[in-house]
Amino acid sequence: MPVPKKITPDSIIDAAIEIKYLSNLPFEVLIGVFFDAFDETYQYTTRPLKTQPSVLPTNPLQDLVLNIGSQSLLYNDSISIKLLPNSIVFGCLDKYIGWERYSAEINKALNTIGATKRIEKWNRVGLRYIHEYPQKDLKEFTHFRFTFGFQDIQSTSTAFRTEFQFQGARFILNLNNKVPTLKQEETKKILQLVPTSIIDVDVIKDNLSLTRIEELLEVIHHTHDIEKAFFFDLLTKEYVDTLKPEY
Repeated sequence: MPVPKKITPDSIIDAAIEIKYLSNLPFEVLIGVFFDAFDETYQYTTRPLKTQPSVLPTNPLQDLVLNIGSQSLLYNDSISIKLLPNSIVFGCLDKYIGWERYSAEINKALNTIGATKRIEKWNRVGLRYIHEYPQKDLKEFTHFRFTFGFQDIQSTSTAFRTEFQFQGARFILNLNNKVPTLKQEETKKILQLVPTSIIDVDVIKDNLSLTRIEELLEVIHHTHDIEKAFFFDLLTKEYVDTLKPEY
């Protein structure tokens, strides 16, 4: 199936990109070098900038860090940049801003960091997109079929996790179907349980040894392309056609 450039509405509730690196400087020194390199359009904080999705798989082996609070953060009006020892995590501040804008912000930030000449090697790229579907059943619009060994028992909610290699990358797929989730009712501003489905796709490129920013950016864009193609392969064409796809 052709991959749309854009769909409406967009189901993405979080999009994190983690880049791991090696440096010969202690992190306490390196973080100061990074801060000095960014211009005045970026601000610094150690406070959380947003609330994470209320239902995610509780798996200690998850590869991408999505909690972007309580540590060193740079942010502008579009993205956040979490700085960790040997790791940089990018996220959108409020809602997903589209890959064109998001990747441009990431390119700018990584070029700024690369210009410090303090990174010896980029050794890993991870990308994680989380899509949320309140009041929807994944069986109605995806190719995935949940099966259960007891024919006389019907599941009210289901969680599924699998890990596999695909197109030269490691994928981790989590599917949560109609899991009760606390949501705020817009008009009454009260919390209520809403059956919510989630498609959570991690794509990881391991064992890299990149020294040039141009090489790193190429890997990031390729990782995004294969994640996006895989996501749309999960969906039925009939459902994609309802989302006003732009090609």
